[in-house]
Amino acid sequence: MKNISLFSLRSAQPILLALLFITTVHIADAQVIFQEDKNNFIRLVEKPSKVDSGMRANQHPFTLHEQDVSAILSAIQVVKNKNTSTPLFSNEQVALLAAYLPEALRTATAQQDVIFALSKEKRYLAGLKTQTYYVAGSIFVADDQLNILIGEFDKVANKAYEMAYDPTSQGLVKYDFDFGNRKQAKFSFDSPLSFSAPGIELKTKNRFDWVVAPTQLAFEAPVEKETLSPSNRENTPSQRDISGSAPLPAENDIVSRFKRLDALKKANLISETEYAEKGGSYLTSYRTKVPSALVLRAFLL
Repeated sequence: MKNISLFSLRSAQPILLALLFITTVHIADAQVIFQEDKNNFIRLVEKPSKVDSGMRANQHPFTLHEQDVSAILSAIQVVKNKNTSTPLFSNEQVALLAAYLPEALRTATAQQDVIFALSKEKRYLAGLKTQTYYVAGSIFVADDQLNILIGEFDKVANKAYEMAYDPTSQGLVKYDFDFGNRKQAKFSFDSPLSFSAPGIELKTKNRFDWVVAPTQLAFEAPVEKETLSPSNRENTPSQRDISGSAPLPAENDIVSRFKRLDALKKANLISETEYAEKGGSYLTSYRTKVPSALVLRAFLL
């Protein structure tokens, strides 16, 4: 019985290696810049063809500074009514995009756009319940301007659907996002916008889903205190581009988590105490994951 089991494991090894290779190629093709789970990511994709977009190649690769990204994104407001507006991006979303968008634009080719989908939590019923919302879109540089296409704003996560198909919250549910379109869609984002910084404007008067901004803004955007995302988001593994002799999944996980933590601390969204506590919990989690990951690698080799 023992010999049969050993034979079965050896027979399965080529299949496991093939699956690992296919997964690696898929991730490499996706050119992931940042990813926490299936619905929180920043990555590069091929932009629409000239026939579809009606535009020439993007001005990539491009160098954009983190503080300029933060200033631009923080200045965009969605107008709810005459006296009320809300930020297009939460403080945490701004911090993540400011940390990773410069890397994406430096890496992008003239035929690639940056796409993103990021979640945020809103509390209601005196803070007793929470609801997850998503913002999604695409970003590229053309004519020395940062172009932001808004595909989704406050897209509501379907908790009933997630409970039915992912009752243990393993991050198995993947949503379909609209990342915006250069050619105006019939049902595109159409909420009025306002801007608190000079030079930021709509691409055209009838396109609320397309914002353009100068690639440098000489001012500091105000930053409001915001709490950390919920624990279930913190415990979701991050994943970066993997190829050849890539780090172990656990190593990818902790590197991405600490980069995200640094971004939040730099944006003054967490205190030194919160930074130390989260960092300590990441290291503890990492030490428990590494041994099992090493066993898996030894078996595959």
